[in-house]
Amino acid sequence: MLVRVSSCGTLYWSEGDVVWDDHLGHRQLKLAEGAERVLRWFSSWREPESVREADENPETAERLVRIARAMIRYDVLVVKGSSRHQREEEILRDWGPWGTSARAFHFGTRSLRETEFTTSEMIAKTLLEKAKVSPPPSPVRPSGECDAIALPEPSPDPLNAIGLGDALSKRRSVREFGEEPLRLHDLSTLLTAARPTRPETHPDIPATGNVFKTSPSGGARHPTEVYVYARNVEGLDRGIYRYDGFRHGLTPLDGKIDDDELIALAGDQQWTRNAGALLIYTSVIERNQWKYPVSRTYRVLLMDVGHLSQTVYLLATALGLNVTFTAALRDELVEDLLGCDPANELVLGMSVLGTRL
Repeated sequence: MLVRVSSCGTLYWSEGDVVWDDHLGHRQLKLAEGAERVLRWFSSWREPESVREADENPETAERLVRIARAMIRYDVLVVKGSSRHQREEEILRDWGPWGTSARAFHFGTRSLRETEFTTSEMIAKTLLEKAKVSPPPSPVRPSGECDAIALPEPSPDPLNAIGLGDALSKRRSVREFGEEPLRLHDLSTLLTAARPTRPETHPDIPATGNVFKTSPSGGARHPTEVYVYARNVEGLDRGIYRYDGFRHGLTPLDGKIDDDELIALAGDQQWTRNAGALLIYTSVIERNQWKYPVSRTYRVLLMDVGHLSQTVYLLATALGLNVTFTAALRDELVEDLLGCDPANELVLGMSVLGTRL
């Protein structure tokens, strides 16, 4: 029998322990002292008993053998030709180009056959009790000392002039923009995608922080924040603003970049140079963590941005604007521009908008 270290696990350090995370089997195992020597020994296919050769001391060598046997039982070491080995080979074949972190995230957040789910009624009851001792985070970022710039109230007329079917069929990603500035009224209409539709009327708002908008969000958490980089917008100074959906206004921030810096921020995509505005999407993770303290929720953050950006696409189509979504960003440059901390507010993508040629 030949064994080798599993390719579907990772090591990390936690509170003084070395932990093996088997993301395929959803197990976290604290490793005994000396286990790292066993892992190094079995970096290639070897007989389990061969690990005795790793130490001249008979007692230590025997201990290494016991550790190796335990690792085989828990799939830290996989047996060549076993079903586990075959499964790992399939995963490496299909996921290899994306690297270890991508497959660890995907398989580590899968729901297994025995995964237990709680009913909606029980979740609601639990959250109401939780809110009494730990209030939910605010569903909107505070605006600080600066007054928000009020946006004009959007008119439904341009949106009603085109049917949903037409908007869907005409929706395209267009990377060319005209020199005409983006109208402030159109920007206001686009930002209604992130505006609460009934923030005060729902009974759960004071207790659980649920918010309802034109795009769906897992658990009504709406973790997505929208920032506007106004490059060529009528009535707005060039710079970065945070959108306040509850007041439907823009709070000016300090960030300002030239076109070369904009292109660098956008992954060297030259076509962003002529945009009228960028809608930059971040995700405030505490809003979802408060209700869903499980790693699978990270998937929901990504889907939320997808829902919102598609709504922006349809609105832009109805308004006769060109639009493209991109996630090809240099995150650190975006974080510097927005002043956000990647530990709790994640940069996920942006919609690039402008007038038609």
